[in-house]
Amino acid sequence: MAFPVSKKRLYRIADRELPQLVLFIGAIFLLAFLVGIFSFLSVQEVLASGTFPPGVRISGVDVSGLTEGEAVARCKAELARVESKPLTLRVDDEEYPIPPEQLSIKIDYEEMVRRAYNEAWSVNVFERMGRRFLNRHKQINISLMTSNSDEAVSVFLQQALSSINRSPQDAYIDVTSGVPVIVAAKEGRNADYNQLYADTKRALATPERVVNVKVERTPPAMTDEVFGRFILVNLAAHKLSLYDREQLVREFPIACGSNGHPSPPGIWKIASKQKNPVWRNPGTEWAKGMPAYYPPGLNNPLGTRALRLNASAVAIHGTTATWSIGRSVSHGCIRMRMPDVELLFDMVEVNTPVYVISASGNPGFDVTKKPFWQK
Repeated sequence: MAFPVSKKRLYRIADRELPQLVLFIGAIFLLAFLVGIFSFLSVQEVLASGTFPPGVRISGVDVSGLTEGEAVARCKAELARVESKPLTLRVDDEEYPIPPEQLSIKIDYEEMVRRAYNEAWSVNVFERMGRRFLNRHKQINISLMTSNSDEAVSVFLQQALSSINRSPQDAYIDVTSGVPVIVAAKEGRNADYNQLYADTKRALATPERVVNVKVERTPPAMTDEVFGRFILVNLAAHKLSLYDREQLVREFPIACGSNGHPSPPGIWKIASKQKNPVWRNPGTEWAKGMPAYYPPGLNNPLGTRALRLNASAVAIHGTTATWSIGRSVSHGCIRMRMPDVELLFDMVEVNTPVYVISASGNPGFDVTKKPFWQK
């Protein structure tokens, strides 16, 4: 005998089984969705096989979606500018470039493409699918790969180092032209060959091909701050000029040494200043018939002022023999008209440098060399 099921009991059964049914149906749909996504991604993997996935670059060139052959062609087109770029060494404001042909520099396109392809597809399939689904592709950028002649690179670096490396150079006054030019001091530089070679090899693997040369520096002993007032004597022009650094202060006509007793070219200094000097006979051949000395006065061969140099028996002094001005007739001294020497006397001090040049363009000594008396 069957008993009727009450509506109430039916409702309780439905409340208990309905959620399970919903979960089951949901699981079916989720599984179908995942199978669909997996199938879609699998198809994409198959379709992408043989080409580069998104996010792959070779020395900055985007090769996504290309075959290996297409990637080689694109790299050759877009890296042509890099291939023709010279290798350049830079130090301070100097550059030492060399064309790539002289170093046999070549870009290895095939090897770069092969390496990029292998790295792109070395990621496991599930990671690739996950990245493709999330649109978060692995970023790959293969650096430039080149070949070159190591011997040619070595020769180039050795040649460049002969100019890059230098001893410290003190500041000096270049009076070669007859007009002074202050040449600034330079630091000493020394670049290590092994370091430079390693840096150069790294630079060859970059699109820029620039090497910033690392150097050790040695400061100069003397900078141009030491230069102030100095005298420049041009023997051929019979001219004495007083300068304050490169600025002309005064200029005077002079007489200078004869061919037999020339005034000595070089860098000297004022060793002493004498007002109303006494002339003492030097005992030389040309002074044999002269008195042992002359007291101060107009008859004194030194005139009223004498600026004695640290060159042997040489002075800048006055003279009453004004006929000699503009000529090479003295016994080595620099003669000036009396008013001129008296004016100059008050404008200079002891230790003022005196540059004596043979002529403009021919100083008669090495202007870059520090004089023996200069510390």
